[in-house]
Amino acid sequence: MLQPYIRPGIDDRPDLDKALSPEDKAAVARLAIKDHRRPPEASADQPEAQAARLAAAGSSTAAAAAASVDTPAPDMSSAYLDMRDPMVSADGQRPTAKQVSRLNWGFFVAAILVGAPWMALNTVAIANVVAAIGGYNTAEFFAAAVNPATGRALPTGTSLATPLAVVVVLGIIAALFSTPLVAALSDRTRVNFGRRTPWMVGGGVLCALLTLILGQCAALPAMCILWILLQFTYAMMSAPLAAAMSERVPDKFRPRIERWHGIGVMLGQAAGVCLAAFSLMFGPYVPFVAIAAVFTISGIVTVLILPKEPSSEAQPIQRLHWEQISTQLRPPADAPAFARVFAARACMMTGVGLTGVFLWYLVRFWVYGKAVVFTSAPLTVPAGGLIVLMALATLAGAALASWAAGPISEWVEDRGLATAKVVAGCCVLYAAGVAVAWGLGVWSAGTARENGMIIFALVTGFAFGLVDALGLELVMDALPNPRNAGHDLGFYGLANMAGQAAAAIIGAVLVTVFAGSFGYYVLFPAAIVMVLISGVLTMSARH
Repeated sequence: MLQPYIRPGIDDRPDLDKALSPEDKAAVARLAIKDHRRPPEASADQPEAQAARLAAAGSSTAAAAAASVDTPAPDMSSAYLDMRDPMVSADGQRPTAKQVSRLNWGFFVAAILVGAPWMALNTVAIANVVAAIGGYNTAEFFAAAVNPATGRALPTGTSLATPLAVVVVLGIIAALFSTPLVAALSDRTRVNFGRRTPWMVGGGVLCALLTLILGQCAALPAMCILWILLQFTYAMMSAPLAAAMSERVPDKFRPRIERWHGIGVMLGQAAGVCLAAFSLMFGPYVPFVAIAAVFTISGIVTVLILPKEPSSEAQPIQRLHWEQISTQLRPPADAPAFARVFAARACMMTGVGLTGVFLWYLVRFWVYGKAVVFTSAPLTVPAGGLIVLMALATLAGAALASWAAGPISEWVEDRGLATAKVVAGCCVLYAAGVAVAWGLGVWSAGTARENGMIIFALVTGFAFGLVDALGLELVMDALPNPRNAGHDLGFYGLANMAGQAAAAIIGAVLVTVFAGSFGYYVLFPAAIVMVLISGVLTMSARH
């Protein structure tokens, strides 16, 4: 009888479960490699995620992202540093040409839709609600009080500076903790739709709901509570969006997509100011309806344009500890150069915020506070029109800065100049733009004062864009450890918050103290001083 053919080394292998003794099996188990699934990198440790968050947070920081200055974040996990394929993203996906195009347009549109309503709230809508709570209606905004001793008109609305500062500072404190908390929770989300998608969609809907309620507020405490909640819901969109850029964009296409994202941020900021100022001409509640509508579609449209995010159900379960959030608020140790750059940025943002936080009151009480321009049309028309023109001028200045930053950087390198000196010169240029608005406003009125504000917006937009684009090199050089670049860049972003909070507090104190003589235009010399201090601190930073 024929026996079946036994293949040597295949069919004659022993059954190890039967051939090995329990002691042998235990020995093999001790030598075996335990393949535990590694958790994905936290978004707080991703330098590219922090760079994207910086671009979306600053008023003109997007100009740095849109510029052609080659100052990438030191990412030690980049595919260019090892043998990995730069066409594969950090989440293991290899996007096709069509998907790369969708990534490009998705993050571009997301930058506009997410940034526009938030800018509208911060520049016009919130200030207008505070004014309504303070008892100022449309007519009273333009009613000039008269000093009986001198017979001259006094600046109005100075009592609104303090409540607005309270709202701004509380919002900044809430954002300080909500952003790292949402980032950590988003990292640990395990659903079929991916880690970031549910947060972006849900955050947009919740932002819209809270915005509609905020527009109906009649008391300052309720407004503060809603504004704090809005910080958390907005972080639900912004933090996962920045992390998604780091995870889903391959290194090969990152410069192009980041540049388009920066352009989208600039367009979104200008569109947000125009949206709020224009819609306010039709009623005090109309801006909140428009802002809520944009918030609602922002997350949904972004998810529809971007390629489908891979499922996160297979990622390991990670516990959330408070240390993982608190460490993001801890500065790097033994880094004096980084401390100087951080202080310079905080002072710069204080100078910018002194006019930015109170911009709506500057226009309504300082530019149009002494005369009624229209008689039959709504009195918000001239103020809203000037705000729109200023937003367009700032956009033009920032766009010009992003275009000129590359050639200026090459010229500085060819001449052997220190970048810190050039950035300090840009700070002086910013101060000059503020001085133009201040001088024309003090020594003239009417059309000259309006033109001064437009020139101020154009010059400061250009100067601030150059400060961001060229100063980014100083920031990268000041990072103490490239392996901790993600954490250090995230902490550097706190300088924006610190500067805005300081601007709100200093501005409220100055306006209140000088309410009887200067009013809101005391903010201009204070802004000049803070910007010049930033220039001095920048000079101390090494190239």
